[in-house]
Amino acid sequence: MPDYCSLAEVRAMEEMDDATAVPDATITEAIAYAEELIDRFTGTSWIYKTFSVTLSGSNDSAIRLKDDEGRAILYPRTISSCTVDGTSQTTAGWALYPEGVVVRDTGYFTNTFPGRNVVVVGTAGLTTAAPEDIAWCARTIARQYILDLISRLPDRATGVNTSDGTIMLAQASAHPDRPTSLPDVNARLVRRRQRGPSIA
Repeated sequence: MPDYCSLAEVRAMEEMDDATAVPDATITEAIAYAEELIDRFTGTSWIYKTFSVTLSGSNDSAIRLKDDEGRAILYPRTISSCTVDGTSQTTAGWALYPEGVVVRDTGYFTNTFPGRNVVVVGTAGLTTAAPEDIAWCARTIARQYILDLISRLPDRATGVNTSDGTIMLAQASAHPDRPTSLPDVNARLVRRRQRGPSIA
């Protein structure tokens, strides 16, 4: 499956053209970091990605997909397999809902002690290709990740004196709307944030 941006796209950015200082492996690592940050902050994948989750049965025909951290897997697209208590289920007639709910056409997701007896594998994501603003965010985050790796500036510096004067540096913070030290990236990601329903 495609990434949000390519190695070549990041390599073409300013200060990324030196393959000795910035090897391909570092760019690949930076892209993976950017995708994970974007997905976690916005709450969904922006391309179809494979998921595999182990859940406790709901004793109902519906079950909500959640990862091991309890985060909803939004926009499920396909279910390739499901087992309940180790028994394979027929998934062809199941309905998938954007908020991460799967509904069987027959039968139940039974729960047996101690739980975690349902395994669901499939794909989920909002779009088949990342929108341009998400791709731009991924490239920009990846570049900043690399610059932070190779910079001679201490990572906790808040300012730097140059011949042009004092420059104050933006810093990532614990604020829920600032996942990076890049204000333009933060603004775009806030606009793209997806939220599942608040029901359990």
